[in-house]
Amino acid sequence: MRSIRFQQTILRSFQVHGRGYWTGVPVTLTFHPADPDTGICFRRTDLPHQPVLPAVAGIRSETQLRTRLTREGASVDMVEHVVSALCGMQVDNCLIDCDAPEMPGLDGSAMAYALGIQQVGLTRQDRPRNAVVIEQPIRIGDNQQWVMAMPCSDPYPQLEYRLDYGPKHPISAATASFSLGEGDYLQSIAPARTFVTQEEAQQLQSRGLARHVSYRDLLVFGDAGPIDNTLRFADECARHKLLDLIGDLALCGYSIVGRIVAFRSGHVLNGRMAECLWRLAQRTTVDTQVA
Repeated sequence: MRSIRFQQTILRSFQVHGRGYWTGVPVTLTFHPADPDTGICFRRTDLPHQPVLPAVAGIRSETQLRTRLTREGASVDMVEHVVSALCGMQVDNCLIDCDAPEMPGLDGSAMAYALGIQQVGLTRQDRPRNAVVIEQPIRIGDNQQWVMAMPCSDPYPQLEYRLDYGPKHPISAATASFSLGEGDYLQSIAPARTFVTQEEAQQLQSRGLARHVSYRDLLVFGDAGPIDNTLRFADECARHKLLDLIGDLALCGYSIVGRIVAFRSGHVLNGRMAECLWRLAQRTTVDTQVA
């Protein structure tokens, strides 16, 4: 048995408003407390019958540059920042009503979600949080990009992201680390913003995507650094990759006892690791021992 904690949910509901990065469509998210063992679920209130999509690896769709959940013809898009904030702030059970398919882009970070959670507070529930324990190394990917899960004696997952696009890339190489459950997610990870190069931004907008997004809505890097913007951390890009990693791995549905190291990975590889951990959990899940 591993000692972690009881499950938690938010004390009361709160809302976050914004527009989707990709579609530009306005969306309101309403976060509600949820019963033990509910997990994190999205409810499409704009659709007939209001379908509910759980944030689990089994309904993840392979999508570049974001994480999408799809079930029975309904989908929710770009959920990684929302799920990252809930996981980073140790919210295990939450129902999120959304009135559009794409989550708000906001400033490219998870700060609005994390602040909302901090403001309403958490309540402890009467069920222990289940954990998947990594006892043997798991590695997916190739030499160009990979994710590796390894055993670790710490009860909280130890996360590391290694960002390196090469010496001539406008985004500098950096490594960021975080202890999920012990570190201060609100201050250290939540403010880190989405980033792209100027060339990537122009390519996206030429395809009709994100046309409403400006240099102030995320980090756009030119040859001299961020355009019309400033970094919140020297390693902000690596920290944002950690933010994404936290949200994507949370789709395994369990707390993780182990160390995760990612090198140049994105949502696809992260999601595949979440699937590996989910399959492992079906064989090794333990009820965490709590005081």
